[in-house]
Amino acid sequence: MPPRAVLLVSTSSAQPPDNYDTFLSRLDAATTSLTTRAASLEKAVAAVGLLLAPYESAVRKWERRRRLVGEHLAGHTGSPQSRTALTELHDVAAKMESMLRGRVQLIRDRLTVMHGRREAIHHSLQELESSRAKLNSSRLLSQDRDKLSSIFSSLAGSTLAVSALPDTGLLSDLREAREAIILAEALMELKGN
Repeated sequence: MPPRAVLLVSTSSAQPPDNYDTFLSRLDAATTSLTTRAASLEKAVAAVGLLLAPYESAVRKWERRRRLVGEHLAGHTGSPQSRTALTELHDVAAKMESMLRGRVQLIRDRLTVMHGRREAIHHSLQELESSRAKLNSSRLLSQDRDKLSSIFSSLAGSTLAVSALPDTGLLSDLREAREAIILAEALMELKGN
């Protein structure tokens, strides 16, 4: 004969563990991590931003130089050697301007990516804060529901005879309050999803 499985059922009225603390600590850990990352990103944005102004200034200087040399070249009436020298200066100015414009664009692109990351972090931090508020609200509703259930149970099963007739109005009001809390929780869960 095969051994029988024995099912042990606890009859104690132990409360289920409070998972709210676990979820709140996860929210706190995520918030701390993102806040640290946001601070580092802010420093990086500032550092990269400092590079932009000098490069933009250099672009303007080389652009002016190229235009000036171009004007001299267009009105040149001198020797072929001076024309060759002006042409070389014009070419150098054009290459420097182009190279520096490329660097300015790279810096701007990098800043755009960094700004996008910063916005994503700030959005996530707002969502975490909203989740924390909803979770705390849900926790309070759950605690209130448990208190009402406890009061309802103690009144419904009370052995203390205050009067021979139970207060059905109070029991009805408590039942309605408990149902309202359960409905409010359900609505919060639906709205939260």
